[in-house]
Amino acid sequence: MDPTPSRGGRPKPTYEITAYTLSDKGMNGRGITASGTRAKPGRTIAAGPEIPFGTKVIIEGVGERIVEDRGGAIRHGHIDLLVSDTKTALEFGRQHLKVHILDGR
Repeated sequence: MDPTPSRGGRPKPTYEITAYTLSDKGMNGRGITASGTRAKPGRTIAAGPEIPFGTKVIIEGVGERIVEDRGGAIRHGHIDLLVSDTKTALEFGRQHLKVHILDGR
C-alpha cells in the first residue's frame, strides 16, 4: 500500500479508516481541531501531515470530508473520521477504503 496523495482527483490507494468522537479527543471540551476549526461530524477528518489541512477528500462509501485535524495515532495511510457518537464509531470500526484527494487550500 502506497497512499501517497497526488493532486488532480486521481484515484487513491486504500487507506485505513477509523472513527472517533469529540469525547475521544483532547479538544479542550470545545471541539477545536489542530487546524483551529470547530470540529463537525460529517465534515472533519484527522489525517497525517502528508495531507495538508483544508484538503478535501472523498472516502469510498462515506463521502466528502475535509482534513481539519491530526492525531497522535494517525500515521501515513490512516484517516480518522469524526462521527457524532460512540455507538456510530464502534459500528464503523476499522475499514480499508479507497480515498480520492480532491484539493487543498
